[in-house]
Amino acid sequence: MRRAGLLCAAGAAALGLTLAACAADGSSPASPARISVSGAYVPLSATPDMAVAYFDIANTGGSADRLTGVTSPDAQSAELDQSTATSMTAITGGVAVPAHGSTAFARDGRHVMLMGLSPAPRLGGHVELRLTFQHSGTITVEATVQPLTYQPAS
Repeated sequence: MRRAGLLCAAGAAALGLTLAACAADGSSPASPARISVSGAYVPLSATPDMAVAYFDIANTGGSADRLTGVTSPDAQSAELDQSTATSMTAITGGVAVPAHGSTAFARDGRHVMLMGLSPAPRLGGHVELRLTFQHSGTITVEATVQPLTYQPAS
């Protein structure tokens, strides 16, 4: 009986050292992603049923996340796109949002393409965006319709 007690004590001590080592080297589980979206806006488009949306995504959590899709009840379709100086392509596979980091959807880069908007956006109005994340679920954002030449404060 005494031998069993010693074996249990030795096992517990070894487990304690193993757990302490994991905590010391930072390999303990990270905190979950904590996603927030700010600065959402839609520049007023010359085409009444199409527009783009821009915003910033922040992740203050300890785990990365991924924006996997977007929908809008105000549009027939919405897609994640990437613009360059000469082209625009759909983003497949989503957009990474790093732990303790941010991801921007801004002019001349990533944006949400909104097609089939109804009613047509009006200056000062809002367009609802539903952003779906791999781990954080869906976040609903109201994007304000701004003048075409609007530039957000840096």
